[in-house]
Amino acid sequence: MSKDMQWTQSLTAFAVGLGVGAAVAVFLAPRSGSETREYLINSAKDGLDSAVAAGQRLTRRAQEEIEFAKEQVKDQVRQVKEQVREAKDQVRQATEAGERAYRESLKTPV
Repeated sequence: MSKDMQWTQSLTAFAVGLGVGAAVAVFLAPRSGSETREYLINSAKDGLDSAVAAGQRLTRRAQEEIEFAKEQVKDQVRQVKEQVREAKDQVRQATEAGERAYRESLKTPV
């Protein structure tokens, strides 16, 4: 038997099973059609409400994480600025010391 034939038979068996299951469900349903529809609608609404609430929680959490990350970046920027200021001061002091040493060397005969 070819694979195409097996696939077709499997699909047919699935479709027949689906139809039989739906028919049995309709005949054995514990509620009337209107009650079943109302139950399905309410279940769908509950599921949607749960999904919306979960989305809101995730959004809130993401916003908190973003704010935390912003603070971390601000702290890092402050630290880098301070390090740059300190490096500038060191360079300025070294330059001034070099200039003084050069002036002193000009005053002293060799």
